[in-house]
Amino acid sequence: MRISSASVYQDAASNFNNMQSSIAATINELATGIALTSPAVDPSAAAQVLVATQGSNVNTQYGVNGHLAAGALNTQDGILSGATNLLQSLESQVVQAGSGALSAADRATIAGQFQSGISQLMAVANSTDSNGNYVFSGNTVGTQPYVATSSGGQYNGNQETQMVQVDNAQQLAVTSVGSSIFGNITVSPNVYFGTASANNTSTATISPATLSGVGAVTGDSYAVKFTSPTTYDVTDSSTGVTLSTNNAYTSGGTISIPGAQFKIANGAGATGPAATGDTFNVQPGNQNIFQALTNIMKALQAPVVTGGDRTNLANAVAQANTSISASLGNVLNARDQIGNSLQQITSLASIGTTLNLSYQTTISTLQDVNYAQAVSQLSLEQFTYKAAQQAFASTSQLSLLSLIR
Repeated sequence: MRISSASVYQDAASNFNNMQSSIAATINELATGIALTSPAVDPSAAAQVLVATQGSNVNTQYGVNGHLAAGALNTQDGILSGATNLLQSLESQVVQAGSGALSAADRATIAGQFQSGISQLMAVANSTDSNGNYVFSGNTVGTQPYVATSSGGQYNGNQETQMVQVDNAQQLAVTSVGSSIFGNITVSPNVYFGTASANNTSTATISPATLSGVGAVTGDSYAVKFTSPTTYDVTDSSTGVTLSTNNAYTSGGTISIPGAQFKIANGAGATGPAATGDTFNVQPGNQNIFQALTNIMKALQAPVVTGGDRTNLANAVAQANTSISASLGNVLNARDQIGNSLQQITSLASIGTTLNLSYQTTISTLQDVNYAQAVSQLSLEQFTYKAAQQAFASTSQLSLLSLIR
């Protein structure tokens, strides 16, 4: 077979280009530290690197979420620490109010201290985080949790919390339900009170609940949510269990919960009929701390002349002492829960660090350069390239003409 001189040079140039590309690729690996420069190098390893990288990114995000959650929880704990100190101070004032030697002026002074305490505690309950979100309004972080009323205060948040995903299978609450902290003070066993949600768009009203004698009174809280103007669902808010759905609604008709019943009636005007999404909450005979403090304040402001007046004041002092103690217990329980959540975050952060190290080790094993092997490979490729150059330089001079002397 005849081989032209041109094809010899073309083949040589192609071979030299290939060897130069190999040398350049090896130099690039040594410079970047990455051997798996493209999926074509090792498709299987590239797929494993992709999976490990995605896992690492998700794990890192969980760590960021945990850090944010820890910040929110520490903010809450700091706020509740202030609430603890304030309630303890009010508790001592209740003890002072129980003294039979107080004059009307003394009682007025203590009443003023309770008025100040109500204002301070209201400010605590309406605290916001660094983003201006209310931390005790459930997950309605733009709604002020408590507003002052003539009887003390009313909760306008909801019963749900804002959650943050801190692990593949775990979420933590970063807001709290204010009514469970500053409310839930039982004063009337076996009695229920109904309230309309502040977010309702209708003027429909709910009546106080009365014992029905059917079933046992559980002491749980309940919610009635309208799924349409003519149907509603009933949920046990304390357990999250839905008791009934698609119940037919008739204005003024009886609605039953375990051991009690009540009525919801259309209000006046164009917004009178119950609207889709309207929610009515039914709670056992509880009051919030603002109502309890307002009661003792009014009792101290009332004249104490007769024996009956003194008995009324003594009863009010005893009830206030019980209520503040219960509220203090609610605050301490909330702080315990926050502490538990912070411990979980710390534990998850440690696990996340270990897991991320495992991901990085896997990625490194699959794609990083083995420097000793790469240096040897580069030396071999450079040696081969130079030898090929020298061999071509020698053989390219050979021809029939060079043998004719």
